[in-house]
Amino acid sequence: MTGTRRERRRPEWERMRGYAWLLPSLLLIGIVMLDFNTAAEFRIVSWIVLVPGLAAAVCGVRTTACIAVVSLVAYALVDHAWPDQYKAGLPDFVLVALGGALATLMAVLRVRQERRMLRMQDILETSVRAVLRPLPARWAGLEQAGAYLAADVEAQVGGDFYDIQPSPYGTRVLVGDVQGKGLGAVEAAAALLGTFREAGYHEEDLGTVAERLEIRMLRHRVHTTAIGQEDGDRFATAVLVAFSRGAPGVVDVINFGHEAPLAIGPHGVRELPDGEGAPIGLCDLTGGLPPTAGCRSRRRRRCCSSPTG
Repeated sequence: MTGTRRERRRPEWERMRGYAWLLPSLLLIGIVMLDFNTAAEFRIVSWIVLVPGLAAAVCGVRTTACIAVVSLVAYALVDHAWPDQYKAGLPDFVLVALGGALATLMAVLRVRQERRMLRMQDILETSVRAVLRPLPARWAGLEQAGAYLAADVEAQVGGDFYDIQPSPYGTRVLVGDVQGKGLGAVEAAAALLGTFREAGYHEEDLGTVAERLEIRMLRHRVHTTAIGQEDGDRFATAVLVAFSRGAPGVVDVINFGHEAPLAIGPHGVRELPDGEGAPIGLCDLTGGLPPTAGCRSRRRRRCCSSPTG
């Protein structure tokens, strides 16, 4: 998967890199023309040192090195065309040569950093896909579409989670949001999803699935506290939905303090029961799990969705 994503990025990357040399080239031409069209007392040929610096910011290492050499040659030719009394001389030649060498070194460091960032991007995308598995557009009698937008745009990871689990007793859907963000939230989301995929398949009663989720969050908090992490009080709001195989017109909902999910059907959109229960991991504060609410409709709903914040 990582290699495939890099291959998809490279064509655009290479197209941009293919035209990047135009910017420093135009700057070099402009400096040379200005130097020839200004008074002899105002020489700007030494400004050529800016050209390799610009190349280092937008070009690859080889292109930057080539532009540095071309800039040095251009400096020598332009300076040689002036009379001796107006020549910039050896000091500026050394300045341009040193600037080209430093620019090439900076290009090497920049390209290495860009490659490292690409690898980190691949790792983050792999982590998200490992937690939120891809789901077919039509699966287990439901039509679904999902989009993951983390609160931290740069990190691209967060505590939002969702999944659909077919089972012998019908189709179960889980949508939720772990308190907090970062890797700790991702770990908690992964723990809850793993439990949901197992319990959602094997357990007939939806309340038992909810109980397994509550126990899993409590166990996860104990583990994080034991290893010294500072997020031992983490919890998650979620909504657990079940589409019964034997009763197509019935939708059962257990809401752990989450926003009300939306049922979309041929007669429009309506809200299912909202989150009156405690979040996952805090049910002991209210004396038990949220109740199971049953909703009946004329036809089986086409899909179920819920905003996750």
